[in-house]
Amino acid sequence: MCERYGWCKRAAAMRKSNLRQTRERESIEDDMARVRIPIYFDYASTLCYIAWRIVRELESELSFEALWKGVPIAMRDFRAKPGLALGDRERQKVLMVAAETGILVAPPPTWIDSSAALQGSELARDAGVFPAYHDGVFRAAFENGEDISRPELLETIAASAGMDRADFRAGLKSGRMESRLEDHKREAEEFSALGYPTFILGDFPMIGIQPIESMRLLLGRYIQQRSDEPQA
Repeated sequence: MCERYGWCKRAAAMRKSNLRQTRERESIEDDMARVRIPIYFDYASTLCYIAWRIVRELESELSFEALWKGVPIAMRDFRAKPGLALGDRERQKVLMVAAETGILVAPPPTWIDSSAALQGSELARDAGVFPAYHDGVFRAAFENGEDISRPELLETIAASAGMDRADFRAGLKSGRMESRLEDHKREAEEFSALGYPTFILGDFPMIGIQPIESMRLLLGRYIQQRSDEPQA
């Protein structure tokens, strides 16, 4: 009886192992099949928040992977220095896009200091929890009206995403992700990705965000073209 019971346990363990391996293989194959679309963004941009809302809905529907790459607006435009008031032009543009997309969000009165949040996103990427952290920062900034320049808030978001608080805090203090943001900036400039957000569709930079129906058509067409390409 014990021998039989032991055999059953081994057989069950083997079935679990085979199932896990099958799922891992299917996950790898699925990742290889998904088209990856780089998106240059900044947490300081209300338009990027709108883009995040739309992309989050389309990503699973169209089976692509959004590769978000942070580039601080303040690094490229002195008028977006944290603490400065948004100009009427920027405010009106946000309100117009919000109305067009149906995602009603009010732009903050002043430019957000997003540097620490963007560095944190790269720490989260390396820790394998980027999506949860990314969602948490956008929600905090534009849905809860919280100050995402506060390290304590970012630590809480990182911890909720599954990161160790102390490791995250040390990573921010070290500033080791600043060079990666610089790399993103150089990449964006090479693609002429000068606006926020910018979607890189092959060699073509698509700047800005449109209503979900238009984005579904544009991204769907690009993904179909990619899938029709002969595989190397």
